[in-house]
Amino acid sequence: MAYYGPASLARQYFIDMGYQPANCQTTPDFLVAVTDPNACIARAGYENRVPRTSDEFAEHCRNSNVWQVNQQDMTAYLREVVGKPNRASAYMESVRAEHATTSSMLFLMPPYF
Repeated sequence: MAYYGPASLARQYFIDMGYQPANCQTTPDFLVAVTDPNACIARAGYENRVPRTSDEFAEHCRNSNVWQVNQQDMTAYLREVVGKPNRASAYMESVRAEHATTSSMLFLMPPYF
């Protein structure tokens, strides 16, 4: 894993790691390029410190603040949801209710040919 966190923070995460976006490079292209040894550009002073292998990316990710926040979010989710069958039944009831509302609306709409 190279990154697991909010999409809005991904670009800066890799810049802080030591990678430099190419001139006029879009964010998606930059994010793909950082894991391609032939396309990534290390910032000055980071040439020998940026992750190059999948293990190095994973280690950097596990040591990052983004990882810590993710772990806290997962722990909170598990504490709130796992082992609580009433949550699952409430979710299923919500799905049924939403589907019933949506389905009846579909039948009221005139057909388009």
